[in-house]
Amino acid sequence: MAIVALLALLVMTAGAVVAGVVGSDDTIVNRPTALGDDGRPLLTAPDLLAYEGVTVTLRASAPDGVFIGTAHPVDVADFVGDSPRIRLTSVTRTGVVAEDVGSGKRVQPAEAGFWTHSMSGSGVEELTLDRDTSAAQWVIAPLTGVGPTTVSFAITVPGVFTWALVAFATGALVLLACVELLLRTRTRRRRGPRLPSAAERVAAYVPSSERVAASRPGGRRKARRSALVVVLTLSLAGCTIEDLLPAKRQSPETATTKVALTRSQVPALLESYGDRLRTAVEAARPPRYREDKWRLADRGPALESDLFGTRVGRLTGLGRRSVPVHDGIEAYSGRFDSYPMWSLVASEVDRETRVDLFTKASVEAPWFRQAGSTITGDLPEAGRPARLPGVKDAAAATAAWRDYVRSGTEDDRLEVDRASRKWRDNVADLGSRAMFTGYTVTARPEGLSRVVEVADGALAIVALRVTTRLDGRSDLMVRWAPPYGRYRQSKDGVLSFADLAVGVIHLPSKGKPTVLGATFSEVAAP
Repeated sequence: MAIVALLALLVMTAGAVVAGVVGSDDTIVNRPTALGDDGRPLLTAPDLLAYEGVTVTLRASAPDGVFIGTAHPVDVADFVGDSPRIRLTSVTRTGVVAEDVGSGKRVQPAEAGFWTHSMSGSGVEELTLDRDTSAAQWVIAPLTGVGPTTVSFAITVPGVFTWALVAFATGALVLLACVELLLRTRTRRRRGPRLPSAAERVAAYVPSSERVAASRPGGRRKARRSALVVVLTLSLAGCTIEDLLPAKRQSPETATTKVALTRSQVPALLESYGDRLRTAVEAARPPRYREDKWRLADRGPALESDLFGTRVGRLTGLGRRSVPVHDGIEAYSGRFDSYPMWSLVASEVDRETRVDLFTKASVEAPWFRQAGSTITGDLPEAGRPARLPGVKDAAAATAAWRDYVRSGTEDDRLEVDRASRKWRDNVADLGSRAMFTGYTVTARPEGLSRVVEVADGALAIVALRVTTRLDGRSDLMVRWAPPYGRYRQSKDGVLSFADLAVGVIHLPSKGKPTVLGATFSEVAAP
């Protein structure tokens, strides 16, 4: 009974202390700390105060105003690089624990535009973050580079004050009950032993094994409860911030990797890309035929196709084209731990479905289109973003597609799409004409191969550089007719042209890989 009374006293004391520390608003506030006299930015560790069910408010100020921003740790790491900064590693009641890191060129956080939440002002600024939402870091910096920066944290845990009062009241009631029982026991001892009742004498004849079996579960439960009370009481007695918070929520994967692109972000990406694409198309129209603006929108095979099309327009006097409008459908993305990142984006353009590869070189860079194709097959479900799979299966499917483009012969390695068959039939029809003695098609991977997991396997986008050679008869003067002769090669009766073929291939977990769509875009022949 004395042990129970002691535990009750400890629980009552702990409840009183916690209630006093937290207050009626369920909030723990630590002491403000001034850091960075030289004006360096302050960054929190990615997992700082990342607790389930916790709302954290950061309060900061600087002599000439302060900036506060939050973003995913992968974005923050790419932005700050090796710049000099102060890293906040933990929070205590009396302040924060910090370390100096970085030795490169300074960055200006207030000038960046990728923050998920941000604010600035001349007074004490506050930014609240719900740590249940996603991984995030705070970046705090003086607006004019003049330090020090003063920071403090307010941590709100709903219900802590109420539970502290309940613990205090429960401990007080149990303590009073124990004191009363102890006093009664002492009084009985003074009066001497009493005779056993009839019920007690009957109970004495119950076998001891049964009494032990009946009492053992309750005894174990009491022991566990007592141990739990002791652990909680000893933990709360110190009343550190860490002791009062729930378990950590964020997994290492969430804090150290980021989904390149989510479905909800697709409209903003396509809007930005559409604006840059419109500028490029308008600049490339006749009579200007400017090529430089294409680099605002495209890269890689897509840019090569753009530049070739503009040159053909200049040589032929043609080249007028409309600006395509992309209506987003889906994003097929993986998780990345650093930049550059990429994603396959499905959209609808002029009632046709497309899948395009978009890449992002850094957190502040725009998304550029690298390659893409019209789709005639059914798109797979995206599934949950995960680490990127290997490219072994995609390499095998690319080899099968390459062999088909070369020979026109299908096999059981790959289901070929209609666009690939149509292109191959057109080449075979051209090469079989009487003016030619034969033709050859060569195809090699272009080095563009991206694979992402989907719900039932994987989705890949690949590219081939395809060159077609037509051998003219020696007794005829075979050459390209206008306007093809202005941009296609012909020498000694040998005619040639080249295409960049981009294919989107579905790699199911079970079944044959399938080319969902392919696009052949003419480029300059080697």
